[in-house]
Amino acid sequence: MSTVATHSLPSRPFISHENLLFNYPDADVILRSRDSHEFHVHKIYIVHASPILGEKILTSPNPQPEPTPTISAERDVEGAVANALCMVQLPIEGAILFSLLTYIFQVPQVLPSTVRQVMELLSVAQMYKMDNVLTQIRNHIARQEPPFIREETAYLIYSLSLKHGLRTEALRAARRTLGILRFTINDLAKENRLDVMPGAFLHELWKYHQRVRSNLTIDLGEFKKSTVPTIPKCRSHTDLSLPCWLDAYISDIESACVPHPPRHQ
Repeated sequence: MSTVATHSLPSRPFISHENLLFNYPDADVILRSRDSHEFHVHKIYIVHASPILGEKILTSPNPQPEPTPTISAERDVEGAVANALCMVQLPIEGAILFSLLTYIFQVPQVLPSTVRQVMELLSVAQMYKMDNVLTQIRNHIARQEPPFIREETAYLIYSLSLKHGLRTEALRAARRTLGILRFTINDLAKENRLDVMPGAFLHELWKYHQRVRSNLTIDLGEFKKSTVPTIPKCRSHTDLSLPCWLDAYISDIESACVPHPPRHQ
């Protein structure tokens, strides 16, 4: 459990990613994670960042201190300071709360280490209506190399996005999966994609593929009609007299645009 860092400079927090420490010596509120990490911060920044979390902080009474054995005078002083602060219990994992605070205070921003934790961080920022923080996190994610949403993470991110109600990430992940030309149960099973999302989410993704590819088929048909008059005549086996290479290319795309609904076991 974290304690106040008395050696910290004024107006600067003592932070440690390894130990999940985030402590201002002049803090006026303690945020406590569900796994018992405590973060000593200034409530005014939290109030400005989130109206929901701010209201929770402003309406939380100071907790009654629990009797603890006296070890030293120095620790007695630290304990007295901690007991004087308002403590707010939050249903957030310590690693996620630590990362969230780095986007609120003037410290280096830290993304969690796993895809699931990053998605939970976005979910928490959205849940507490932290619009500016959510924008900062998304901008940070967009600068990652390799890209956060890529072929090997797209299905997991899509599933977690629907789970957490993150429509922006769900759409971006769905777009990334469009590289699969044949959206069939066999293709997904070969790539071990079926275990990362429930059947209902898989069906939603298939419907998205269906809409995109249906629209693409219509657009390609319109393209053929509008482009033929502007292309010089050339030898072709098509009724529209498109260049052979262009007609073959469009035909390949159209043949790949027939969606095959997956049947999730």
